[in-house]
Amino acid sequence: MAKKRWIALWLFANFIIFWGVGLYTSGYSLEGYLPWESAKIQEYTPIIHTFPGDEPYGILYMADIKGNIYYYIVWENEYFHNTIIDRLYRFFRSLVYGGNTYDIEVVKVYPDNNSIYLQTYEHTDVWATMQPDGSCLWNGHTIPDCTENRTHVKVYVVTWNHMLSLTPKNGTIRVENLPMRHMTVDDYVSLGMFRRTQETIGGVAINSMLISALFTVAFNVVLYVSWRKGYLSWDYYRYMKNEFRKMVNREKK
Repeated sequence: MAKKRWIALWLFANFIIFWGVGLYTSGYSLEGYLPWESAKIQEYTPIIHTFPGDEPYGILYMADIKGNIYYYIVWENEYFHNTIIDRLYRFFRSLVYGGNTYDIEVVKVYPDNNSIYLQTYEHTDVWATMQPDGSCLWNGHTIPDCTENRTHVKVYVVTWNHMLSLTPKNGTIRVENLPMRHMTVDDYVSLGMFRRTQETIGGVAINSMLISALFTVAFNVVLYVSWRKGYLSWDYYRYMKNEFRKMVNREKK
């Protein structure tokens, strides 16, 4: 019975260490949801420019454990402006995203180095850096007047499915007073965010699982060495207990 109890305790300790380290190092993002807050949310909010009549509902944000901010811009849908195609497209989108047809685009901001991420034409990744003079540096090219107050990046809708760009698009207007709030767990589930972010979250999960595995292996190595040296035996426990009592008695004298 005693051996079974120790084995159960060992398995439980491994479980707690593995998943505890994994969840902590991922910022709880093993399922994609990031619960953290940042004092720089308002300071780095992107400024959205879109076509009249196609304004987004608002912005939902999340922040990871490192203080990086994810601004999710939410539209009612994507419109190809063809009734039949729009209805078919909306139907298939609802199947993919669990019943909802909202379109969501992300602008990621990394305050530590003033870099930003978004997707432009054909879902091409854009990584740029905001400069002190209000411009942005992207692929060796300088985009002038790219930010406001050197932190609010200006992004422009350039396609029917709301791909974004850092360069102005003719016909777009600035969206004023766009409501913004922290994404709740209910938002995350109802919008099908795990499916939308699974590639990014997959990378986070792999890194976190690797760290968890290393911590778990280290724990077991320490445990094994301690056992081999007799540090985990009852005799050693009694020896340490007696030594502690002797030390207390010497202190009293």
